[in-house]
Amino acid sequence: MKNLKNWDKKNWLSSSKYVLSVVNFLEKKIKFNKEIKILDIGCGRGKIISTFSRKYQMINLPLGIDIVGHKDVAAKIRFTKANALKYLSKTKEKFDLILFKQSIHFFSFAEIKKILEFSKINLYPKGKIIILALHPKQNHWPLFKVFKTKLIRSLKKDEKILDLIKLNFKKYKINYFIFKVKITKATYLQMIKNKFTSCLLNLSSEELKKGMKEIKEKYKKKLEFYDKLICISYKKK
Repeated sequence: MKNLKNWDKKNWLSSSKYVLSVVNFLEKKIKFNKEIKILDIGCGRGKIISTFSRKYQMINLPLGIDIVGHKDVAAKIRFTKANALKYLSKTKEKFDLILFKQSIHFFSFAEIKKILEFSKINLYPKGKIIILALHPKQNHWPLFKVFKTKLIRSLKKDEKILDLIKLNFKKYKINYFIFKVKITKATYLQMIKNKFTSCLLNLSSEELKKGMKEIKEKYKKKLEFYDKLICISYKKK
């Protein structure tokens, strides 16, 4: 699993407006209350589950696990640095919601099969697994040439992952989360420099420098575009 440190730091993905939009979206998928038990796999700094925890004054603090041991984790959550597959295979804890927000694609196909099976086992009856991923056919991020090539390759893999998830779940619901992003080009360039997405992790400094130059020349000072995610949800009987 790749080590992604900056996906939710100082960008639209970490903004209060974005986090609240995700929270509002999830509230339409499952009934939240102070007693619900949540596991967020690949939680980053845990801002989404922290928002739920504070909003509903949860008795059971939501649990976030991530392979990166962030020092600036959000308040009102439990955080564990762990491999998701190892954790799910060993834990005896049950959950009402297991959330994967843009994290399932970091695993191999074999790992995903096991992760989904263990997730089902670790759900309470009527509990839900909710998986959010980039829409494989409708991406509107500002891109430079190498970034576009790598993203297209990644999204083709994501399509296969989504097919695998559907096959595993058998019965599922699909919805879409859409967020209108408004940021400055300077902020977006800093995000690229920080390698905010997995497609950028293996790029060299020279490739990033050249790509950032492309963005500077191609786009206006203020950027507006849509960030669209596909949501697949499963409910245990």
